[in-house]
Amino acid sequence: METYGISPLAFWSAYAASNLVAMALIWTAKNHPGFTRAAFFVIFIGAAAANTYIAIDSPWAYQDYADTAIPLYKQFILGAFEAIITPMILLIALAQLLIALSMLFKGQFLITGCWAGITFGISIAPLGLYAAFPATLLMAIALFVLQKNNGVEPEKKKPSSFRGLQPTH
Repeated sequence: METYGISPLAFWSAYAASNLVAMALIWTAKNHPGFTRAAFFVIFIGAAAANTYIAIDSPWAYQDYADTAIPLYKQFILGAFEAIITPMILLIALAQLLIALSMLFKGQFLITGCWAGITFGISIAPLGLYAAFPATLLMAIALFVLQKNNGVEPEKKKPSSFRGLQPTH
């Protein structure tokens, strides 16, 4: 598998790393939401930058996604998508930028950004291996957990003052 000019080892390493990170984000979304928000900021800002660059420099590269996509997506990628690749990918990059920026907030902005990220993750899952499937679904789960607790650190439990049965002297 020669993808985007990288070796199979590099591809499978990136694939495994993407899925491991996505699994870790599910855990951190509950236990360390501040870290998770920062991680999603980096992920989405990086994706927006990469997509902007590729859409302008070599938009035909997106047709490679058809290789591992489900049939409906493959048909779209190799058909109607060809005529609108650059504007479509630039629109996606703008959405990724907005999702990234939403991670800097709490409340409704964060919740809206999480739901946009969930929608994005589910929407690109049918691209298959080239979208690191199932990483995008795992990230959608992490974003769901993150928005559920509004990106706020869980309250630390205070140690109990109860010391159990203590011997009396």
